Amino acid sequence: MAKGKVVKEDLEDQENQEVKKGGGKGLVIVLVVVVALLMIGVGVMAYLLMSSGEDKGAAVNDSIAGQEATFAGHAKQYPSHYKQFDAPSPEAVPSYFIMDKFVVNFNGNGQAKYLAVDLQFMSYYDQLVKVDGAMESLRPILKNDIQRLLRNQHFNELDKPDGPEVLRAEILEVARKVLEKHDIYPELIEDVYMTRFVMQ
Repeated sequence: MAKGKVVKEDLEDQENQEVKKGGGKGLVIVLVVVVALLMIGVGVMAYLLMSSGEDKGAAVNDSIAGQEATFAGHAKQYPSHYKQFDAPSPEAVPSYFIMDKFVVNFNGNGQAKYLAVDLQFMSYYDQLVKVDGAMESLRPILKNDIQRLLRNQHFNELDKPDGPEVLRAEILEVARKVLEKHDIYPELIEDVYMTRFVMQ
């Protein structure tokens, strides 16, 4: 009887240990499930936040697109820290700011000594290029900076097939820098045209 009691107690001890072991395994399983659920929750939260940001970005882009639609034709939308001009109407024709004639000495390598250029800057913003427009007050600065550019030219470069076109792009860049320095949006000047280009 005592032997049976000892066996019974041993069996109960083994069952208790197995229950404890099983309980430990159960705890591990519960922890794994909780961690997995937390990770899924974090992933879902991140996705929602990112998609929400994209929706806001899309809404901002749609808003900007709607604003650009109101600026049809040649009007430009630009930051407010630049001087603001009345937007041209969609059917506006270009206007021109005519510079004085440029005649400068330049490095002719013994082949040419003078460069003569006539320039007209084109824009759809009359307030910028008309006779008493914003560029008129910048005429002396434009003349100085463009003359400096022309004097630094070299005959061998200007004599290339694309020489005058390269010079035209450089002149436009100089003019746009002058405008930007004086708080005028540089892209309001669409282009510059050389109505005369002579090397002698």
